[in-house]
Amino acid sequence: MSFFGINLLGNALESDQTAANVTSQDISNANTPGASRQMVQLVESTPIAQPGFPMHFGPGMLGEGVSVQSIQRVHQDSYDTLYRNSNAIGGFFSAEQGVLNVTQMNFSEPGGLGVNVALSGFISSLQQLAAQPTTIAQRSGVLSAAQTLASTLNNASQSILTQETQIQGQATSVVTQVNTIVDQIASLNGQIRASTAVGDNPNQLLDQRDQLIDQLSGVLNVQTSVQANGSTLVTVGGQALVNDTVAYHLAAPVVAKPMAPGTPLQLVIGFANDPNPNDPRSAPISGGELGGLLDAYNAKLVPYLQQLDNVANGLANAANRVAQSSYDANGSPGAALFIPSAPGNPVTAASIRVGITSPAAVTSGLASTAAGTLVTALNSANNAVASSQTVEGNSSYANVMPVGAYSGMMTISVDGQTETYNYAVNATTTLDQFITQFNGAQLGVSMSFDATSQRVIFQRDPTNESLVLGSTSAYVPTPDFTIADAITGGGPPPSFLSVIGAGAMNGVAQNAADALGTGDNAGANAMLTTLQSPTPIPFFTPTTIGTPVAAAGTFTVTPGALSGIQPGATLTIDAGTPNQENVVVQSVNYATGSFSAAFTKPHAATATVQAAATTSLGSYYTNLVTQVGFDAQTSINGAKSQASVTQQIDNARQSVDGINVDEETQNLIKFQNAYQAVAKTLGVMEQMIQTVLDTVH
Repeated sequence: MSFFGINLLGNALESDQTAANVTSQDISNANTPGASRQMVQLVESTPIAQPGFPMHFGPGMLGEGVSVQSIQRVHQDSYDTLYRNSNAIGGFFSAEQGVLNVTQMNFSEPGGLGVNVALSGFISSLQQLAAQPTTIAQRSGVLSAAQTLASTLNNASQSILTQETQIQGQATSVVTQVNTIVDQIASLNGQIRASTAVGDNPNQLLDQRDQLIDQLSGVLNVQTSVQANGSTLVTVGGQALVNDTVAYHLAAPVVAKPMAPGTPLQLVIGFANDPNPNDPRSAPISGGELGGLLDAYNAKLVPYLQQLDNVANGLANAANRVAQSSYDANGSPGAALFIPSAPGNPVTAASIRVGITSPAAVTSGLASTAAGTLVTALNSANNAVASSQTVEGNSSYANVMPVGAYSGMMTISVDGQTETYNYAVNATTTLDQFITQFNGAQLGVSMSFDATSQRVIFQRDPTNESLVLGSTSAYVPTPDFTIADAITGGGPPPSFLSVIGAGAMNGVAQNAADALGTGDNAGANAMLTTLQSPTPIPFFTPTTIGTPVAAAGTFTVTPGALSGIQPGATLTIDAGTPNQENVVVQSVNYATGSFSAAFTKPHAATATVQAAATTSLGSYYTNLVTQVGFDAQTSINGAKSQASVTQQIDNARQSVDGINVDEETQNLIKFQNAYQAVAKTLGVMEQMIQTVLDTVH
């Protein structure tokens, strides 16, 4: 026995003590977020030769016992990458879920007191007015229902605007959190780099840094790369957030200034050093809570509000067109039923108001010759005309039209415009055929035959207006109309109107003075038909295409005005011409004032562009509600499934670098037993040395 043995056992005690301490550290941090398991690497100490003899003459090397080579951190970086990518996706869906659940509740659809119920109530009030057009109570009901509908649209719009404000505030708080985290990561980078440079294993610092990056992945789509000096480069979409000890802060989110009129507002998060802080270059954020908030604002709430505005705008256009084509209870031309809160501005869901205050101003009647005296019975005495009979040579007519070939022209003045209707009558023409052809021209005036009174009736008809009639900016709805008629070939008679008993109305304006019945409900029925039929949504003032389209294909054109033209909208091009077609807007460039679409026919630069009537107000709004519900459910499903995936990845990660208390407890017992054995051996050695010393004395 010698002091050499004491040194050997001392190394063993120190190593076992270190191993026990590291194990205790693991156990104490079993529930600490981000803590990784640590292991002591024990190795045999470097042996020495037999004292006093050359190494090759001795019995062999004498061991120095055990020593601690290193304290290793058990960690698998590949699981970190998987976890953070999944966490970013989960954070995205969770943020959207929180927003869209509220949006869905605010819409109060189906079954709540939302726009759908308000629109149905308005239509119901019109039905009651049509049934009792002379009752002031029914007009009051229409006015009240219109106010309820406008107020409901206002509230729906305000709820979205409130959510947008809340998202901006929430995103501002998250940005502050991000900036705090990147500062901490940059500081840890410096400490880890310094520790690594002197050969240490900064395990706790590495745990802290990884934990911070995990937190960051929940709010941003971050990527990481460990550098040679031990620091970690943290990026978002390829742009650095942390580079060594330098942190790059995000700026508070701002609603960027529209680059051109009509551009949808966008919530933008840039970097703090952007030279244009009010309209910064957007940071490439596509994941995490911030990505979800940005997507909820820009790709969900902004389009929802735009579509809600389209409903309000389409409602105002459709209702006002009929109201201004009708007469109110006082026989006065109807006023616009829905107007914007600020005159001259477009009608939106936020600005829509009811434009009349008196129930008497609610319109219900249309100008009709049936209420006047200018059109007389067309039959001769003791005869009755059947509209299915030919007109020429028919003795049942009071004014018999000789057999021949006739051509004529009617000029119809309505909606502030003058239209020309050319017609032909021959031996086979029946009154029914003429009526069908006249109505098919969609002149804003309808023609019919009342077999009982034997009179032809001309009535102002806002539901029978052609696209051509509404394709110019000169279009202004009016309740009166004038028809001037002359046979230009084959006469006499002087006009077809004279043949059918309507010669007295030739060139005479038909209005409330001579063509309006006190109990007329045609205006109310026209309003009902219009609101329940396909209508232009979003509506905009017709314009020209501006750029010639040479042939079929996808082209970008610059119309006379871009206002109201939105991606996905259906447009009618060249209305009333052989080249008329509907196209769907593929994209809109608000900066250049142009849009792209696939055309199937050529068009001149002067070709008209107007909103196509492809869906009713109710269907359009129902599609919006359906989209909100679909988006909300998608976010719910995404958040739920991604949470499961993230947990599975974290479980796999914890199985590698997580701390197992049972396993660590066993290790602690193992190291404790080893320590006790060494201590006992040291005690025996002490007694042996003492015996030797006693013998010497």
